[in-house]
Amino acid sequence: MVRSGFFRIGIGAAVAAFVLAVLTAIFPAAAAAQDAPPAIALSATASGTTIDYTVTNIPNRRDTFPVIPGECTTVLVNTAVAAPILAPAAVDTLSGREPDAFALLQRLIADGAVTAGPRVQFATAGQVTGSFTDIPRGVYLVATVCNVSPLSGEFRPELLDIVPVVVTDLRSGSAAPAQ
Repeated sequence: MVRSGFFRIGIGAAVAAFVLAVLTAIFPAAAAAQDAPPAIALSATASGTTIDYTVTNIPNRRDTFPVIPGECTTVLVNTAVAAPILAPAAVDTLSGREPDAFALLQRLIADGAVTAGPRVQFATAGQVTGSFTDIPRGVYLVATVCNVSPLSGEFRPELLDIVPVVVTDLRSGSAAPAQ
C-alpha cells in the first residue's frame, strides 16, 4: 500500500513537471526579460494538509503612486485536473501561437483545477505570506502574480512565479525553495 502511494506521488510529480513546463512555455518572456526589475520570488512548504507560502521582492505600484504597496494574487492549482486543460495551450505554444492566458485561467477555475484561492493580499515591506489549509493529498502548483493592472491588462512576466508542492497528509510534506 505504501508503494502504491509513492507511485501516485511520482505520477503526480511528473504531471506537476508537465504543467510547470507548459506554464513556463506560455510565458517565455520571464526567462528572456532584460533590464527588468528584480523578479518576485515565491517559496512554498507543505506540512500535513497545510501549504504555507511567501512571496518576496514585490515592488510598489509604480504605475499609480510609488508609495502604494504592491499586491499579489495567489492560487493553488491541482496538477491532475490542470494537465488536460493545459495540454492544448502547450500545443499552441509549440506551434508558435500564443494561447489566451486569461481564457486559460477562467477554464482552470471553471473546471475545478484551482483548488484554493485566488487570494489577493497587499505587500508589507515587499512581502506577502499566507496559507492554504485542509488541502487533500496530491500534487499542486502554488502560483502567484503581482501588480496586475486591470485597466491596461499589462502582464509583466517578472511578477509571476510558480512552485510545485506535494501534500502527503503526513506531518512533513514537500518544500519548494525560492529560486
